[in-house]
Amino acid sequence: MTTDIILSVIGVVLALPGGLFVAGFSSMARAKWAALFGGLIGGVVVAGVILFWVNATNMGIDGLSYFFGVFFAASVGVMLGALVVNFLVGLVSRSSSESAIER
Repeated sequence: MTTDIILSVIGVVLALPGGLFVAGFSSMARAKWAALFGGLIGGVVVAGVILFWVNATNMGIDGLSYFFGVFFAASVGVMLGALVVNFLVGLVSRSSSESAIER
């Protein structure tokens, strides 16, 4: 295991509790568990993209900057994953009788 992978895992693990708390707090009641799962997937995907990008470009970056970058990006990824799942659940659960034309 390289240092990049270890720092990515630590950053994601530390970013998940706060990000999932905010994602659960801001999600709809009927989509709470789905939003938490989407947030988990979003955080891991963002960390994986950062790890791939750093390895593909052969970028030299110090450990503290890398950790903070993964930490904050994974927090944003958790929120984006929860937001996407909330949007999709809202689209699926909306009935056809709730159109703006009929109001």
